[in-house]
Amino acid sequence: MDKDAVDTFRRERLAALADHMGGRAALGRALGYKDGGYVNHMISGIRPITEKTIVLCEQLPGATGWFSDTKFQERALSREVVAAIAKLEPAEVRRIENLLRGMLDLPQTRA
Repeated sequence: MDKDAVDTFRRERLAALADHMGGRAALGRALGYKDGGYVNHMISGIRPITEKTIVLCEQLPGATGWFSDTKFQERALSREVVAAIAKLEPAEVRRIENLLRGMLDLPQTRA
């Protein structure tokens, strides 16, 4: 895939993730920005979507593999669940993750 195709793919996937998260402002806040301005700039092509940004996006609940494989989208958490998780304290998020990891026979995360 050439650079233009990669950039277009990334912008499309970021826009889809913003929709999944409830809007550009919601995604921006989930990534640690004040609002959706920076996300809007990335989707518009004003700013690049870097590997670092992709890693941060894919660490969000329900966004694993978002930029690498569309099959994960079918298994993404609902917008309501993602919004509820985003409001929890970090310790509670880890507890929920470890609960799910136990159900999936995956190693537990450390506190």
